[in-house]
Amino acid sequence: MAYSDLVPVGTSLIIGATCFALGTIYGNLPYDLNTLWVHDESGQAFSRSLAHYLVWANTPPYVHHVLHGVICLGMIGCFIKLYKPKEDSKYFEYGTLGLIVFATVIYLTNLRTGINSCFVGDWGEVDMPTGINVMAASQVMMVVILVGVLVLQGGLYYAEWYDAKLKAAFFAEEARLAALQSDAKAQIEPEVETEEVSTAVKNDKAKKRKSKKQ
Repeated sequence: MAYSDLVPVGTSLIIGATCFALGTIYGNLPYDLNTLWVHDESGQAFSRSLAHYLVWANTPPYVHHVLHGVICLGMIGCFIKLYKPKEDSKYFEYGTLGLIVFATVIYLTNLRTGINSCFVGDWGEVDMPTGINVMAASQVMMVVILVGVLVLQGGLYYAEWYDAKLKAAFFAEEARLAALQSDAKAQIEPEVETEEVSTAVKNDKAKKRKSKKQ
């Protein structure tokens, strides 16, 4: 298997991991929406959000490891594409890896810490509503970052598609011009041969006339 055959696999891993992470964040949106974007004087929204994240904290470890494994698959996809990057697209790939790493850092420092705080009930220097909103705001940042990953990969796909389209049009035009030149050359050669034959006939007649005069 050639390296070029693995590049689409890397792209699929990146896009798949990114969409999986966005789906995970989307599952928290109904709770984050009522704490971060809607003012709730009763505090019930924070209680519901806390209960939701407690369910997440109390799930078996393998549930969390599934998410971690998907993140690793996304990074593996980045490393596949960065193994032998094209000169005109390597910055797309470096940017993609940087964004995924940035989103992972936010997840580990803010979300994982917030989940542990929900579990033990210790929010450090802030109160529970502030901690819940920090988690919600962190996920908004992650959404922006992960959408940026999709934009970079989509832009790279479009750039490669457009470049291939221009090259195909260029080579088709070159082939058309070469065919026209070949046809023109084929038409000129018979005319040259005809002129050479007529010249040879004239020379032969002239020689015969000279020989008769002698």
